[in-house]
Amino acid sequence: MKALSILVGGITALSAFPKTAAAGQTELTAVINGVGYTYQINDDGKTAVIISAAVPSSVKETVVPEKIEEYSVVSISEKAYMGSLTLEKLTIPPTVNSIGEQAFMSCNELKEVTIGEGITAIPNDCFFSCPNLVTVNMPDTLTSIGSEAFFGCDKLDTEIPPSVTSIGKDALGMEADFHSQGSIAVQGFLIKGTVGSCAEKYALENNIDFIDLNNFTSGDVNGDEAVDSSDASDVLIEYSAISTGTPPRFTPKQQIVGDLNGDGVIDSSDAAEILIIYAKNSTIR
Repeated sequence: MKALSILVGGITALSAFPKTAAAGQTELTAVINGVGYTYQINDDGKTAVIISAAVPSSVKETVVPEKIEEYSVVSISEKAYMGSLTLEKLTIPPTVNSIGEQAFMSCNELKEVTIGEGITAIPNDCFFSCPNLVTVNMPDTLTSIGSEAFFGCDKLDTEIPPSVTSIGKDALGMEADFHSQGSIAVQGFLIKGTVGSCAEKYALENNIDFIDLNNFTSGDVNGDEAVDSSDASDVLIEYSAISTGTPPRFTPKQQIVGDLNGDGVIDSSDAAEILIIYAKNSTIR
């Protein structure tokens, strides 16, 4: 695991004139919706790659441009948006088909990302250390998530599509363990996916909670594969604690499983429904 870096900047100054890249290609600049881009034209003369993006503090939401001038944007280079400290919401259009490593690393205030259907792989370290990232809308075209892609994204709450067949080491649900100088699972983290998928396998291997939102037993908050009075008791204890201002003790998975009426709140009505299910099951047996 790499050391977590803290960036004090992230705004790249735009050159007044094109500059020559190491590979011999000319780097051009443009400003679109307040964001300054440095880009290169690909050999086909029709498409472009974003080399870097200077996102000013006044821009909280941005969409990666589908075009710069007459060139279709098909790629985002490594570290292109790294350290955009005030950016909160990002959309990647379907024209983009590749993203470089560390492209959005250390975007401290980033909360929501929508990834277009052109993307099949989220590379290593792509969103490394984005501590406020909650929602990532992943396309069904996605097949792989690289190592440490979402490392340190402790608040992440997203669903992994079944199309994903490869998830790298410490890709998500993991954070730095400063005692061992290694990594450790984020307490209470929940991976949402499909039973039998790569996402479920990754969760099991890393001791992270997993749920298939279309295939779980409502009411089984203690995870013993039965819905009974002990589950109802646990729900009532949680409800009582919340009512007195005590922080919730249920994990995100327990909150989903225990909210039988789907109102987003754990309360006595959920406990009552659990007891109804228990009574019906007891009668059947």
